[in-house]
Amino acid sequence: MPGRQRSKPRLTRKEKKVQVSALVESAKEATNLLSPLPEWTTYKKHGLDLKIEYKNSSDLLPTELNHIFDLLKTNMQHLYENSEWGWNEDAKLEELTDKDARYLIVKDSNSEIVGFSHFRFDVEVNYPLLYCYELQISSKIQRKGLGKHLMNILSLLAYKFKLVKILLTVFKDNTAGLNFYRDALGFGRDESCPYDEEEKCYLILRKSIDKDEISRIKC
Repeated sequence: MPGRQRSKPRLTRKEKKVQVSALVESAKEATNLLSPLPEWTTYKKHGLDLKIEYKNSSDLLPTELNHIFDLLKTNMQHLYENSEWGWNEDAKLEELTDKDARYLIVKDSNSEIVGFSHFRFDVEVNYPLLYCYELQISSKIQRKGLGKHLMNILSLLAYKFKLVKILLTVFKDNTAGLNFYRDALGFGRDESCPYDEEEKCYLILRKSIDKDEISRIKC
């Protein structure tokens, strides 16, 4: 009869921190993130014929950055202006061009940018995660499944790099966004989300990334 197998010793807090940081740095240093996912680089549903590219912020062409900013401004300026944060173009441009900013960029047959996701690989409370800063779709092609397609790509990337969850921030007044993330994608309130009595203008939502989630996406 075989003897009892010794369990692996638990990592110390310092060892876990080093391990988590290594996972995130590996994700940050990776290139061509979509090369293992060729079937996800096009979207041909509901009459759309779109291509999806991956870029670091440093690789964005000036025209691409302008189109990304214009789409963000069109979709979100009114929500910012109605919030405690206000709309600050300089701060938003600085955020979009941060060295850690990564992008999924959606282009139509005329190479016009019609959607994008700005995301980053990060660590929060010793958890390696993917933070979705922006998911913006042109109004002319909304409600055709593209947003869900992009979020599924983010889930696949998070799983590839062994990140445990996706986080995002959404305005409480953004009813369509809340319904999309909660009902269509299954996001829930993260433990870092402010309590209701704090009366903040936003919620922090999370989605855990595991084998079951990836299997659902690939079905």
